[in-house]
Amino acid sequence: MKLLVVEPNERVSVALGAALEEQGLEAVSASTGGAALSLLDRTRPDAVLLDLALADCDSFWLCGAIRATGTVPILVTSARDDHQSCVRALDLGADDYLVKPYNLAELLARTRAVVRRNGPADPSVTEGASRPGPTADTAEDTVEEPPPDLLLAGRVRVDLRERAVLVDGAPTELPDEEFDILAALARRPGEALSAERIVEEIVRAQRVSLRATVPARLAALRDRLAPARLVESPEDGLYSIRQAKPFA
Repeated sequence: MKLLVVEPNERVSVALGAALEEQGLEAVSASTGGAALSLLDRTRPDAVLLDLALADCDSFWLCGAIRATGTVPILVTSARDDHQSCVRALDLGADDYLVKPYNLAELLARTRAVVRRNGPADPSVTEGASRPGPTADTAEDTVEEPPPDLLLAGRVRVDLRERAVLVDGAPTELPDEEFDILAALARRPGEALSAERIVEEIVRAQRVSLRATVPARLAALRDRLAPARLVESPEDGLYSIRQAKPFA
């Protein structure tokens, strides 16, 4: 069975492709809508696994475009767990909708089910037992997106490491506060966040980042202030500042 995996996150795409191939399936990957349509025509997959976070086009539009080409089964996989996204995808022609992170065994079962209902593109492909199924060691494997440094939201790319924003591929300068707000929203695509929740997301992200760098920053601070012997570390992992003496 040949599957077209439309996934913008390269790490997720590689991991998923390897997991599918371990199960005896052939995986063809596309990271953009344009590449997906081209591969769809050239490779004639038995099913399409479509993520909803594509950067070059609207993934819902792509779902409808794929359906317009024929009856190939479409299984949408997405971190969006709201009913509106699921209903919209199904109305546009998707055969099933699976929320990330998902269990690999469930993904394989749902894929076999939609192909069974529609029939494989290659008539020589047999179903079910003729292909190796999940083993005891792999049945509980979970395909989950790692925390990426690059957030994709429609036509916007948010690079957390470089604190850079691209809109339709063009750099867009944002003040620090606006970047933090955009990053908070991009981490929760499809969710409606209150101002308070956005602040919580910003503080949480900054806390995680700062926690990882505090020891190095404290060491640098202690070196800079070494003549005054101001910053001390009385115990491993603990830090303090010397109590100031009152001025005479």
